Amino acid sequence: MNLRKKRVNTLSCMSWVKQGEKVIVALCDAVSFKEKLMEIGFSSDLQDGETILPAAINPATIRNAEKFYIADRSKPKEKYYQTLWWTRKEWAGRGETREVSDFVLIPRERYPRMEYAPYSVELSLKYGKEGMLNAVTEPIEFCGQNEKKLINTINIFLTIFGECDILTDNYQNLIPAKVKRLNWEVLPKGRHPWERIKKDLERICEHRSKTAKKLLFDKSEYIEKFQPDFLAYGKSGFRGYVIFGFEEKNIYVLESVYPDNATYVFGQNWEYLSKLTKAEILNGKLHDARLIHNSNWKKDIDQLLEV
Repeated sequence: MNLRKKRVNTLSCMSWVKQGEKVIVALCDAVSFKEKLMEIGFSSDLQDGETILPAAINPATIRNAEKFYIADRSKPKEKYYQTLWWTRKEWAGRGETREVSDFVLIPRERYPRMEYAPYSVELSLKYGKEGMLNAVTEPIEFCGQNEKKLINTINIFLTIFGECDILTDNYQNLIPAKVKRLNWEVLPKGRHPWERIKKDLERICEHRSKTAKKLLFDKSEYIEKFQPDFLAYGKSGFRGYVIFGFEEKNIYVLESVYPDNATYVFGQNWEYLSKLTKAEILNGKLHDARLIHNSNWKKDIDQLLEV
């Protein structure tokens, strides 16, 4: 079934699908959308098997790539503290002032928030008969549990491409035999000057807030002092994430530009980690440690890496 709309709010467009049936959402003859495919993370070569978590460029792709929150307005507001990087003037004596910058905790109120994991639906490229290029999801079961996931997945296609196909039959030939994930950019091994790393971090978090950038820079600079063997920057839907690899210690530290996230520590080898989906990395309980971004963070990093 071909669907051409701006977006959907229900699955009435899939009323013909049976409960428990597997479906894929696809963009057929995708080569005419080359620029948009590159925008969400595919290479300019559009090779068979390329697989990405689409870049977070609109609400549907953000919910697919990052944790999201919905306010529970049935409950009273609660106090929380927002971390801000704040530049202000303070008295320096003799009628003079000076500029100082530091992190401050600002008390605010909001409704309690319900946290939801990202849907983490990946897109893959597959060349079909007569060389036709298709961009497809993995099979998703049509059931009540997946209702919001399917709505969001359809909206990813509609908001980016303006159309999609929903397939239940004979889609197996559209699933790539070999998957090549493009979610990470690995720097050559060896030491890299901090100024070079800082420029890279500026690039991968250019649209984030001043506070979020400062948090990432400070934590990355502190971890980098322990001389990791390699760095890997997240691409597409992983954009804003950095992995510091300490291969001899078999320690891989995942840091991000998102202030609410903790630092994740993994003991698996990098080749294994690089093939995981974002849901598997963040929600699969595969990490060895989760270091909260608080006043004890540096002490925790010291204990982790000074071994």
